[in-house]
Amino acid sequence: MAKKHEFLKNLIGFSMVTWISFALGFLSSPIATRLFEPGELGKVNMFFSYTGLMSTVCYLGMDQVYVRFFREPPQGKSQKTLFSYCIGVALLASLLLTGGLCFFWQRLSAGVSGTPRVSIFVCLCIFSFCQILFRFMSLRFRMEQNALMYTVQGVLHIFITKLAYLSMGFATGKGEHAVLLLTLLMVLFSLAFLWVHRRHLSPKAALAADSPFLREVWLYALPLLPLTLLDWLNNNVNIVVMNNLLGKEAVAIYSSALGLAATINIIQTGFNAYWAPYVLENYDSQTGRFYTVHRMMACLLCLFGLTLSLLQTPVFLFLGKSYRSSVVFFPFLFLSPICYCLGETTDMGITISKKTWWTTIIFLVSSVLNIALCSLLIPRLGMPGAAMASSGTAVIILFLRTWVGQRYYRVLPSWRYLYLTVGLMLAAAFGNLLLADRPLPKYLLLSGLLAAAVVCWLPELKVLCRTALELVGSLLHRRKKG
Repeated sequence: MAKKHEFLKNLIGFSMVTWISFALGFLSSPIATRLFEPGELGKVNMFFSYTGLMSTVCYLGMDQVYVRFFREPPQGKSQKTLFSYCIGVALLASLLLTGGLCFFWQRLSAGVSGTPRVSIFVCLCIFSFCQILFRFMSLRFRMEQNALMYTVQGVLHIFITKLAYLSMGFATGKGEHAVLLLTLLMVLFSLAFLWVHRRHLSPKAALAADSPFLREVWLYALPLLPLTLLDWLNNNVNIVVMNNLLGKEAVAIYSSALGLAATINIIQTGFNAYWAPYVLENYDSQTGRFYTVHRMMACLLCLFGLTLSLLQTPVFLFLGKSYRSSVVFFPFLFLSPICYCLGETTDMGITISKKTWWTTIIFLVSSVLNIALCSLLIPRLGMPGAAMASSGTAVIILFLRTWVGQRYYRVLPSWRYLYLTVGLMLAAAFGNLLLADRPLPKYLLLSGLLAAAVVCWLPELKVLCRTALELVGSLLHRRKKG
């Protein structure tokens, strides 16, 4: 019982960033869609996409190296050496990438603002550099299971990227000005937390990495190198294709709907933040706990997705009128985060066995599928085609990840909960799209699917409610005793 309560307490602690992100995102979306025209907001969204690509490429797999070897640094080296070396490699790669991109600054900046601007190119380089710092500093708090500092750092980052730049909407309503403010705030944020982490960073410690250390680190990291680009493609190819075929207005509308659908991250992100260190600490002693977690996550994710699909009309009232057309494909957007989160509970065998080349193969398949489906569906269906391409890819990759992961570390005695979750969400997504002009049958279908999910997951719901009551009772008892 104590272990279960400790797991839930840590899970809740690491979920606080997500809850606050949800609150700020839910507040910022209606404001942004009223302060910025779709074309101007599209510039901000493209800025995030480009900086995401630049920072992701520069990780070179070092973020995954740090997670995997945190509790057992290679060759008996210190955690300070591991942290300093990993972040040093990524930041050096960022500087080299910036130098190489100087030859293409006009095309790169025009992809964001529509016209070449040196200021936009500089912001892209600086923001991506700071994003790398944030990634590793966040990982350190996460792996140390320091939920308080993880939350403080995460909330400040969310404030910068979701809310603070909106002040430019009140001032000028220009996307370029919002980008400049975003970059300035990100620099100040990075400097502040770099000071917080200063004791854990040392060039001297990084240079202590000898040949055996480097060999073990790079043997793990090398298969992950293509993963950086593939990961960005999976998350952004539909936005890039839409930007080229439909324009920045479509990007802004789609991204706003994606922001609302990201409410599912209330469950996903907090869970993923704690799940990786928990698995690596307990995989050799767990006795069915991982399967229990898989069932509970499937229950929560599916019920949450179906509930938000049913409540889509009041949810979309928060957006400006120009952005509400995305309601027809709204449920499709839930499938990607749901499939990703479920995959985290089924593919642990890849990480545990250090078979990182499988991860690269899976992401390669995902990228090819996503590009092919986007190229096929977006010209024919527009924004709904982008949502369908993303969700279709996510479903296929979920089953591929599960099949591979179970080969090296068996967790699932049955795939029942995967089939149930994916089946119900696909039924909701296609029903919502096909019955878009017939509100009564649409809402009857969505209500029926939610009721069916409650019946199917009744045992899991009872366990979740009982556990929640036990946890609350335990906390109240401790408080009273204290």
